[in-house]
Amino acid sequence: MISAQSAFVRVMVLVMALPVIATGQPRAPELRITTDPTTISVGDPVTVVVSVRHAPDARVVWPAEIELGPFELLNQRESDPASDEDDEMVRTGVELRITAFELGELTLPSFDVDVTAANGDTVTLSTDTATIAVVSVGRDDGGAIRDIKGPLTIPFGIATLLPWLGGVAALAALGYWLYQRYRRRTRPEVVVPVVPRRPAHEIAHESLDALEASGLLKLGEIKTYHIRLSDIVRVYAQDRFGIDAMEMTTGEVLGGLRERGVGSGVVADFRLVLDRCDLVKFAKFRPEATACHDLVPQGRHLVDRTTPAERVPGGPSEAHAA
Repeated sequence: MISAQSAFVRVMVLVMALPVIATGQPRAPELRITTDPTTISVGDPVTVVVSVRHAPDARVVWPAEIELGPFELLNQRESDPASDEDDEMVRTGVELRITAFELGELTLPSFDVDVTAANGDTVTLSTDTATIAVVSVGRDDGGAIRDIKGPLTIPFGIATLLPWLGGVAALAALGYWLYQRYRRRTRPEVVVPVVPRRPAHEIAHESLDALEASGLLKLGEIKTYHIRLSDIVRVYAQDRFGIDAMEMTTGEVLGGLRERGVGSGVVADFRLVLDRCDLVKFAKFRPEATACHDLVPQGRHLVDRTTPAERVPGGPSEAHAA
């Protein structure tokens, strides 16, 4: 028979071992589900929060695709494990935003959540079903569908019409004022008389006179003198015979004169003047002063020889220079 002292020792050992046994035994995970709100209109969102209370070293595995039945998933957001306020357990959750487009008392089906402990043991938890009432936005307080309302009538009267009439009158006054202002500022069109182009021979004679009076030869500007004389003769040939003499070589100018039917004697006079100028311009030829002074008279003779005869009423038409 066991003595009283031996029995007391055994009881004390058992009492001292209880905390160790309790501490080594892991607590079972718990699952909770909440829905907010529980009554919605068609298409309104519902927030469903599923949380699992478990050991810190356990892992929660949510289903890859949650079957929601008559509801449609709008958004899904998982939360990281957070410490529970009561003890050393932690809580992991998932937030589902769902909606429904059917009327009546709809049931959110249950789904499974796996919790795997550190030693590999897995516990499967199932959510409770939830009921959500979906009501129509088109029913009256008695539950019947409301009739379609007719079109609203706009009251019509003088008071309604007066602001519109005032606005139209103001716009008309503004338009009339702008028109009068524009009309006063508009100036009558000024007709600019067309000045007829001066004859080519008059321009050529004035240019030759100005070159002769320029004093370039006295200053020793022989090359500049010959360049200006060549330009005067070319401009005259261009205006008188319609050839682009300023952009042509001397040979091209002479060919253009022949194409216009100018006589060989006149072409020879053009050649004499232009070749003399080209020698000074391009070949650095420096002629004597007497020869330089003779060029302006030769230019005048060339212009006079090719000046068209004035038309006589009823007389013969102008002929090409011979």
